[in-house]
Amino acid sequence: MRYSFLILSLLLVAGTARAQQPEDKAPVNDAVQAVIDDDGGRAFIVNSKLKSLAQLRRLPGAAALTAPQQYTIFLGSRWATASLRARESKLSNLLAAIQNQPDVNKLNNLGINNLFGPTYTQEVLTQFNDDEKLSDIGIKTILAGLVADGTLPKADRTTVYVVYLQPDVRSTLGTLTGRKHYLAYHEFLNVGGERLHYVVVPYEPDIDTAKAIALRALVAAALNPNGDAGN
Repeated sequence: MRYSFLILSLLLVAGTARAQQPEDKAPVNDAVQAVIDDDGGRAFIVNSKLKSLAQLRRLPGAAALTAPQQYTIFLGSRWATASLRARESKLSNLLAAIQNQPDVNKLNNLGINNLFGPTYTQEVLTQFNDDEKLSDIGIKTILAGLVADGTLPKADRTTVYVVYLQPDVRSTLGTLTGRKHYLAYHEFLNVGGERLHYVVVPYEPDIDTAKAIALRALVAAALNPNGDAGN
């Protein structure tokens, strides 16, 4: 019941914001939608219309990640504080934490059958200014740097990096702004000839809502890792 109330509240807040500022409405119609990223490519946003895993779908012929491995990055120096660090264990293994059997059945039907694969967690204590904007290009630069210097373990094709932003960092994606136009997004980049899949989750104060958002973005990335059209 609490979960339903939280998601409903999130939807109402998002709807109110759109009603008050129609010129800022994101150009999306579906719960997971392709948008233009910073360098003219495509990213996929999860917006406030996505209320359950049952709304996600696997595209015919799409090369889904059937056993996605979550590599979690807590980005920003504020993750070193006790209050934020206490959240980390609840956000680091999203698939294994699913307790709703219908959600498990839904994932199995979509071809995601291993919910207990290896995970990895790391704090990256980058200093950000208050209310600093962090674009998708900035995310790509940080991830590429971490891979290049060996800070992150080598990823394989099933790895999805889940990047949680600290409070007061404003995620941007092209012309869109996190928590205003999207709750999270997924993308990929090529580093050293390898494709690196990642999810970006702007900070959500309520931990249960944060888990729900991140889980849906992770599953969306696993179902559509290569950015196929239509999802």
